[in-house]
Amino acid sequence: MYFYSVSKLNFFKKGNIKISYRYYKRSKKTLIFLHGLLSDMNGKKSNYLNNYCKKNNISYLCFDFQGHGKSSGEFTNFGISDWYNDLDNIVKYLKIRNFILIGSSMGGWVAIIYALMHPEKVTKLIGIAPAPDFTDELIWKKFNIHQRNKIKQNKIVKQKVSSDFTYYYSPALFNRSKKYLLEKIKGDFLGETIFLHGGQDKAVPYGYNDKFNLSKKFKNFKNILIKHADHGLSDKESLKTLSKFI
Repeated sequence: MYFYSVSKLNFFKKGNIKISYRYYKRSKKTLIFLHGLLSDMNGKKSNYLNNYCKKNNISYLCFDFQGHGKSSGEFTNFGISDWYNDLDNIVKYLKIRNFILIGSSMGGWVAIIYALMHPEKVTKLIGIAPAPDFTDELIWKKFNIHQRNKIKQNKIVKQKVSSDFTYYYSPALFNRSKKYLLEKIKGDFLGETIFLHGGQDKAVPYGYNDKFNLSKKFKNFKNILIKHADHGLSDKESLKTLSKFI
């Protein structure tokens, strides 16, 4: 159990967009956490990070991307471009200028592109099994002809990953992520960059990010392997390792 201070659930509104967030303002040092695909801001890692920030007098922001948690919209209508805009909008709205950015899986992709596009705002980047370009590299390339045709026909592909969990891949997920594939993102990030990967991760295997040659874009880059951890990296050892790098 992680016990953490309760910040009132707030909503950022812009047009018909409504983003649910919690912002614990404690000091000038701020940490922002970005959750993964079909997760939300109330997961184990987010609660752990808030507890850590509370103990160390660090301000903490977590929020639900559109189509997730209590934010507006259907998941199948969105892609990385929308989730990047969610982060950009909320940072501007709350006037947060310098922060540590931590992204988990899909949130790691958003964090990577944000750090490259706004290096002056991010003091440190931490990826928890980050999955840049996952729409192309981890989904599309593994789809069979039937699945690819469904997407081309504007239909949704359902993929059961466990007895109680199914992914819903929509045309929007692919189409609205294309312009944020890493090869299209210009810029460098000079701040400290740490990626944590689990040795038992079947979703984003250790070494997945090697192909992107990230050391060219990130000048201070470390890749950390946690041997016995899976994709969630929510076990005690992983969370303890994560906190060492904040």
